[in-house]
Amino acid sequence: MIFIFALVIPLLIMFVIYIAPVILILFTIIHVINSKSIDITCKILIIIIIILCILIVFTTLIHIEADKPSELYTKMKRINDSQSIIGLSKEQVEELLGKPVRTRKSSNVYLYNAGKIVKEVNWRNCFSLWTKTYYYVFSVKFDETDEVESTLMEESLELYVP
Repeated sequence: MIFIFALVIPLLIMFVIYIAPVILILFTIIHVINSKSIDITCKILIIIIIILCILIVFTTLIHIEADKPSELYTKMKRINDSQSIIGLSKEQVEELLGKPVRTRKSSNVYLYNAGKIVKEVNWRNCFSLWTKTYYYVFSVKFDETDEVESTLMEESLELYVP
C-alpha cells in the first residue's frame, strides 16, 4: 500500500506541475484559433504572446551545470599548464604518468588519456535534458635526446580509454 502511494503521489504531482499547464495552454490556443469574434491579427498576437510566455518560463527552469572535469583531467591539465615535465627523460615520464596509451614512433610522441569534462543541462536541477562528454588526450613530445620537448593537451575524438 505504501509503495502505491510512493509511486502515485509523485506522478500526480508531476502531472499537475508539468502536464496540466501544457494541456491548458494548448486548449487556450485552440480556443483562440476557433473563436469567431476575434479577428486574425488579434489571434496571431495572442498566440505569439502565449508562446513568448512559455519560452520565458522554459528558460527560467533550465539550469546549465558548470563543467565537471574528472580528477585525471585536472591532474593532466596542471602538468600541462605548469610545463613541469619539460626536460624529463622517457623513463622519468613513464614513472610519473605510467605507460602511454599510444605512441607515435615517427614523431617521437607519447599519448596519454587525459580524462574528460562533462557538460550538462538540467530541467529545474532534477531531470537531465542532455549531457555532453568531452574526452582529452595529453601529448608528450620528445626531442632527439629523448627528453621532453613540449606537451599538449587537446580534445580527442579518436583516443579514449575508460
